[in-house]
Amino acid sequence: KQWYQRRVREPAAVATAKGVIQQFSEALGERQFFAGDAISCTDFWIFETIDKFERLEPGTLEQDNILRFRKRIMSLPTLHKYFTDPKSSRYLPLNNKRASFK
Repeated sequence: KQWYQRRVREPAAVATAKGVIQQFSEALGERQFFAGDAISCTDFWIFETIDKFERLEPGTLEQDNILRFRKRIMSLPTLHKYFTDPKSSRYLPLNNKRASFK
């Protein structure tokens, strides 16, 4: 928890995360997914990145298209249970069992 409080919530770290998310937002534009109308592996990588930012610092995601994108991924029928089941690995620490923050 100490690393999390010292590093992740520093204004510079939050500003950097918001800058990365803004770049993602500009790249996504009005498309459904980053490669167009069809989902690709890139979408999952970007989803994981923005989801971690939001989990570490709630409110980091401000762009409407990114919020819609995140919701779209979380609503996929094959993934919905993973995101809603409190027993899923989603609720484990972000890095591993040695992570000092959750």
